[in-house]
Amino acid sequence: MKLILNMEVENWDTFNKVYVLGDNTNRENAGIKKIFIGHEEDKPTKVHAIFDIPHTNAMREYMDNPEAKKMAQESGIKFETLFGVNCKD
Repeated sequence: MKLILNMEVENWDTFNKVYVLGDNTNRENAGIKKIFIGHEEDKPTKVHAIFDIPHTNAMREYMDNPEAKKMAQESGIKFETLFGVNCKD
């Protein structure tokens, strides 16, 4: 199953350093595999991501981890803009 996320971030460089390139051990241990994370060409604060997830609620369960929440907050995600959709292969 794939999860497609769209969101805005405070700053791409910070988001990239903390969330994309940072320690993703917890996400990997939850069975969530990054396929793609990038920003729009002309709007670096608008981010799109695709993850391979083991089940529908995998990302929600992962975000219940305090370390995951902290990483997401430090990365500058604007949570009010976060939108996701699960897609079957």
